[in-house]
Amino acid sequence: MDKLELIPVTHLLNKNFFIPAYQRGYRWKERQVLDLLEDILEFYKKDKEKGEFYCLQPVVVTLNSEGEYEVIDGQQRLTTLYILLSYLEEARKIIFNASEKFTLSYETREKGELSSKEFLENILHTTEVNNRNIDFYHMSKAYLTIKKWFEDNTINKSDILNVLLKADSRKDAETGIETDTANNIRFIWYQLEYEDENQAKNTFTRINMGKIPLNNAELIKALFFINGSHHEKEKEKHQQKLAYEWDKIENTLQNENFWFFLNKSHSSEATKIEFIFDLIAAKYKDRVKININKSIDKLYTFYVFNELISKEIVTKENLWEEVKTHFRTFEEWYNDNNYYHLIGYLIQTGKAIEDIKLLSDNATKSQFRKELTTHIKTDIENKLKKEKITKPVELTYNENYNLVTDILLLFNVISTMNSGYSRFPFERYVTEKWSLEHIHAQNSEDLRTDAQRKALLNEQQVFFKSINDEDITTRINQLLSQNTIDTAEFANLQEEIFRKFTGDEDTGVHSIDNLALLTGKNNSTLNNNVFPIKRDKIIQLDEKGAFIPLCTKNVFLKYYSKDVTQNATWTANDRREYLNEIENVLTNFLPQ
Repeated sequence: MDKLELIPVTHLLNKNFFIPAYQRGYRWKERQVLDLLEDILEFYKKDKEKGEFYCLQPVVVTLNSEGEYEVIDGQQRLTTLYILLSYLEEARKIIFNASEKFTLSYETREKGELSSKEFLENILHTTEVNNRNIDFYHMSKAYLTIKKWFEDNTINKSDILNVLLKADSRKDAETGIETDTANNIRFIWYQLEYEDENQAKNTFTRINMGKIPLNNAELIKALFFINGSHHEKEKEKHQQKLAYEWDKIENTLQNENFWFFLNKSHSSEATKIEFIFDLIAAKYKDRVKININKSIDKLYTFYVFNELISKEIVTKENLWEEVKTHFRTFEEWYNDNNYYHLIGYLIQTGKAIEDIKLLSDNATKSQFRKELTTHIKTDIENKLKKEKITKPVELTYNENYNLVTDILLLFNVISTMNSGYSRFPFERYVTEKWSLEHIHAQNSEDLRTDAQRKALLNEQQVFFKSINDEDITTRINQLLSQNTIDTAEFANLQEEIFRKFTGDEDTGVHSIDNLALLTGKNNSTLNNNVFPIKRDKIIQLDEKGAFIPLCTKNVFLKYYSKDVTQNATWTANDRREYLNEIENVLTNFLPQ
């Protein structure tokens, strides 16, 4: 029967390990050996709570017909540990009164005058790098690296031995479960049961091709897949059912739209179900007695699940049911138009999914929606107070960039939600890096190089020529003919162009009523130009199938303006009606 558990190094000492021919030999370089030594030393030096341990990652094995543990994954760690214990052998015999180490033998490296196994057993006699073959080279180099590290740093051998070999097994009087309370080094022991010897080779190939990386998700999967039944049919039925449920959850989370409705960034893990495991681990962290720094140890979530199951804090069946309950909740939210938009907005503006889950517990649908609305409103009110803003019209590009972004994001989200025929694309919001764009801009203040100014003038030249404005076209051509554009002339012309397309004396370029959200790529395409040029470009982008946020498209097409008689200018009246639309749509979310 398959087995997955955390074991101290002492549990390895009476075992015989076999490295099969399908693996390459020992290849750790000096840096990898030193990293391991430094990690062990750092663990020794740190202030530790009782039972706190440091884990050396998984060793995957299967028991072969010779009674040896065939190593599928973990050869490099095991060999380095063997060499380290060899260097510490004299101190080990004195302190722990033990001379035995585990053994390592190699299927394809046993020929010749000296086998790899024999070389390791006599590695204490190594005084220089051995170049007889590639395995001896790396093994001898590792030994000399360990020896030099101890000597250069005057490390006390007993200190390292204590964290390597100390074990203190305590049995709980009520449950009868044994717990190691020592502060020591441990391995994740993953023993697979195979009927066919080729299965071990296949597993090794899959691991080393990166198809089943031994991350939290895969190790937790092993915990759930291991079934106590000795009946093969029952075991197979259990695994097929779990595999079907697992794949459904994983495939749904792999959908970018679903993922970014629940998350504001990409996952660093290829296996997305780990997101749900992390949430459950956080819930139970106070009920398990493991002292592991989550920010340092990447397998923290696995340790929590292993502790919950091995100590029978939660049954394996109930824990898996909890995973499915989390998923069903997220799926229900995703399929509900209101939940999807309100929760997606909260996630993108920094609300933790755990907090949202708590809001939903024991709440009716209407109560939950009300809670979500209240949280959004409270968050915006707090941000406005913090920035000493009393009403949205006071918000500006330079002073309140993040808050303006949040409010315009909410404007797009709620407008989309209210439409009832589409869904806001949170995946686009994240992956396309939306940013603020001026609806009508005066650019001379931002363009500091001749190349930037000429690029703007060339676009303006095409536009003013198309509307037969000979005066502006002539002045643009005069500036373009200069080797170095006169800064004052350029500024004066841009000021005049700006005035020409506002239709009034309003110069509040950076206020929220002159701002909209646009994808990063399209934002740069518009080049911070005046309204009519930007409007034409928005229409061109839309015709080519580029994604334009709903409210941004509406504002450039003047859908929010009343009694539109022309589309060439962006006036104070247009801005006022745009702001009115923002306030009306967000009436339940903005301070009254």
